[in-house]
Amino acid sequence: MARPLRIEYAGAYYHVMNRGNGRQVVFTEPRDYELFLERLGQFSRQFEVGLLCYCCMPNHFHLYLRTEQANLSRFMQSLLTSFTISLNRRHRSSGHVFQGRFTAHLVENEAYGGEVSRYIHLNPVRTKALRQASVSARRQALRVFGWSSYAACIGLSAGLKWFDPGPLLSDWGASRRVQMRRYGQYVEEGLRRDLDSPLARLEGQTILGTETFLDHIRRTYVLTRNADRREQPAFERARQSIPFEAVAGCVGRYCGVRPDSLLTLRGSDRRARQLLIYAICRYCRAGESLTALAKRLGISLSGLTMARDRVEQSLRQDKKLLETWSQIEQSLKTL
Repeated sequence: MARPLRIEYAGAYYHVMNRGNGRQVVFTEPRDYELFLERLGQFSRQFEVGLLCYCCMPNHFHLYLRTEQANLSRFMQSLLTSFTISLNRRHRSSGHVFQGRFTAHLVENEAYGGEVSRYIHLNPVRTKALRQASVSARRQALRVFGWSSYAACIGLSAGLKWFDPGPLLSDWGASRRVQMRRYGQYVEEGLRRDLDSPLARLEGQTILGTETFLDHIRRTYVLTRNADRREQPAFERARQSIPFEAVAGCVGRYCGVRPDSLLTLRGSDRRARQLLIYAICRYCRAGESLTALAKRLGISLSGLTMARDRVEQSLRQDKKLLETWSQIEQSLKTL
């Protein structure tokens, strides 16, 4: 079975999640939660992993962490194996507790760390039982939930002895009291309005970051490595690159314009140029950075990404544009 990319390096931040096997309940009583958190603290120290926040729900858990070494897989394997053995022994059971391989999303902390931690901490109030509850009821449930780091992060509990909320709060103010208050306000904003999940913006189901971060990761950790056999399809997609000239030629052919006419704003067919921008962002990135691609078209990086996003939205609404794009994409996949 194909696996998503697993990129590991020293100083990396990850959102990690795993569910119970067959989505079954994992934590059936308080002792089960306590066992997991005790093992989490033990192996975090052993593998030099900094835990920024966590949340354990009955049938799954979320972690946001930083690895000092390139050892995420070894850390998680040790944690989950130790917990599974102890839990099975306690309940006189056997077999898998969690559902396959854990999920790990590489995160650009400076850009998305706050959103990821808020997403994790709001898990207890995203249940069916609380979905229609009042804001005050959901706030109370969030603050008293015992199996997340939220109460410790906003100063409502002492928290676990081994957990330090400092790294998560460091950018939220000059003093710990201010940090806790501001962070709490930020998280609880999600009780009053629907927030998009940051995980909806993952690149290749693996990376959450800005365009610059994505280019850096792709060039430093994807293009220079050999993939695990089961990860090969994901690596090949990440490595995929078609020369700019070939993409421009393909777009020009299906739009009925000369490829060189698409390189400047003046005099170019607007829809064809939009499709060219969308195409090069999808099929040229492993060969050239987005900054270099934007320069070829005489626009800024932000101009390129904004135009790409507009085309993506238009493709959901404009059937004719979608039809043209489908023809272009089919042709590009044969190059």
